[in-house]
Amino acid sequence: MRRKWNLQLFEDGGGSGSGAAQGGQAGSGDGGQGNAGGKGTYSFEQAEEIANARAQRAEQAALKSYFQQQGMTEDEVRAALAEYKTNKEKQKPNVSAIEQERDTYKKELEQMKNTNLLRDKGVKADDLDYVLFKVGKLVDDKTDFAKAAEKFLKENPRYSGQGTYRVTTSTQAGGPSSAANENDSINARIRAAARR
Repeated sequence: MRRKWNLQLFEDGGGSGSGAAQGGQAGSGDGGQGNAGGKGTYSFEQAEEIANARAQRAEQAALKSYFQQQGMTEDEVRAALAEYKTNKEKQKPNVSAIEQERDTYKKELEQMKNTNLLRDKGVKADDLDYVLFKVGKLVDDKTDFAKAAEKFLKENPRYSGQGTYRVTTSTQAGGPSSAANENDSINARIRAAARR
């Protein structure tokens, strides 16, 4: 519900008029007095704008009075007021820049937490970027990063260091010396290919 206020008493009139006449209208208790055809009725937003404008004028008048009491000329007062406004604007915080910086740090912190989680689950440093990317695609409103990582690593155990690797320890038919000879022959072929 939007309130309409009768702010006829606060209307800019250049400061003329007697306080007794204004007080008499205010004391009558009839909020509709002086409201000819809707004139003087303001919405809350308009009332707020009027109040802000009056506060700004009062601030400027107080500063001007102070500077004049200090013996400043009219031009010096204008220059001082302009400098005051400029400094006041400079001191306002840049909210969008602060929010952007906050969001950047939040993303970095989240990335670091996710990386540490994957390391704790045994993901090798070489595979971290790939696994982070793949797990990130599984994250949605219902699945957080930890659950998505658990699901991905369960489906792809080779990235968690829990994959099934086959290691043969048996020796070849010729014994250990024949395996060494085979390795030597492979190494010799690689060296020969590198010399070309």
